[in-house]
This record gives sequence, structure tokens and C-alpha cells, in this order.
Amino acid sequence: MLPNRARRERWREDLADALDLLIPVWCAGCDAPGRPLCRRCAAAIPQPRRRDADGLEVWSVARYADTTARVIRAFKEDGRTALARPLGTLTAELVRDAGWQDAVLVPVPPSRAALRRRGYAVPEMLARRCEARTARWLRPRGHVADQRLLGREERRRNVAGAFTARSRTGSVVIVDDVMTTGATLRAARAALDGAGLRVVGAVVLADTPLRAAAEDIPGGS
Repeated sequence: MLPNRARRERWREDLADALDLLIPVWCAGCDAPGRPLCRRCAAAIPQPRRRDADGLEVWSVARYADTTARVIRAFKEDGRTALARPLGTLTAELVRDAGWQDAVLVPVPPSRAALRRRGYAVPEMLARRCEARTARWLRPRGHVADQRLLGREERRRNVAGAFTARSRTGSVVIVDDVMTTGATLRAARAALDGAGLRVVGAVVLADTPLRAAAEDIPGGS
């Protein structure tokens, strides 16, 4: 008999096959029919990277390029919310590999404008699929401009004081989608630190250099 996890995976595969007959889907990475993210693209994405953002340890699933960039754009900007499951699985693996599975995952809340535009919060969708405790301990405060057209120093000033956090104790990991300069993650850490929490690190889907074209970075932090 198959282990429980294998049976669940087989059940998901069978259900996906059945749903594809009713509601055709295609891979966000290569346009192959049948899955939101095909096995080949899912296997090609993970290239874990570690970066430092002023003392904050940040792990990313991959570099923001090629298949990874295309999939993230589909998830964030095209309403392909079915990608939350496979991308959340990759994020969960990153949390485990970093040794942070016992920490509470705290997703970065989107700006009010981004939430109105998309209708869903990408970091929270990722965090809730990591099979770990997740908490909405960050709240946006004030107006934050779109980060995509801002330089490094402008990004820092834009998100300075952008979050408030509930007073708590314990270890937390910040979850976000794309890291560019790390300004958003640093602002989130400042709020959580001020609330009495210990931020052990952060995980993101992808990291990208600031010099990349702004239109290719959907709201990078």
C-alpha cells in the first residue's frame, strides 16, 4: 500500500486529470496542457539561493529569470492562483532546508492598491501552503507607492515605517514573493522586532537584481 503522502499525491494527480477535461489548464512555464505547472517546469525552478539583507538571512527558491519569472508573473499579475499550491510546496521545502520549520511564518501584507488590483495576497497564499503555523502579525500602515519604478534609496524611503505588528513573542520567518533590494523585508523585520518577536530569517520565491527592467519585476521588494 502507498504511504499516505503518496496516496494524497496520486489523488491530486487523478483529480487534476479529471478537472482538465472540464476546465482546461496549461502550464504557466511552458504552456503545456494539463497542469498549472508541469513537472518539468516545477523541477526546473528550484535553485535555492541565500542572500543577506543588512543582517537578515534571506533564502529564495530561485533567481527571478526565465521560467521562474514567467511563472511568478502569471501567479501575481494574471490571476493564476492555482499556482499557489506548487509554488507553496517549493517554499515549504525552502523553509525546511533552512531549518526554520518550527518558526511562525508571517507573510508580508500587500499594499491596499495591490490587494484591490489582484484580489488576493500572494505571500499569504504561499505561507498557508507551507504546512507550518502562519500568522497575520503584520499590517500595512499608510500609503506605499508602487516599488517597480523606484531606485534603491527611493524604495527604502517608500517602505520605511510601512508596517505595524502585533505584540507577540517567539521566532518568526517573513514570507514574501520577490526580493530586489530587501527594503520591504527590512521594514517588515523592523516592525516585528519592535513588537517583541525574533525574526530568524525570510523566504521569498525569487530574488532579482535592481538593474533588471522594471516591467519585468512585478512589485519586487
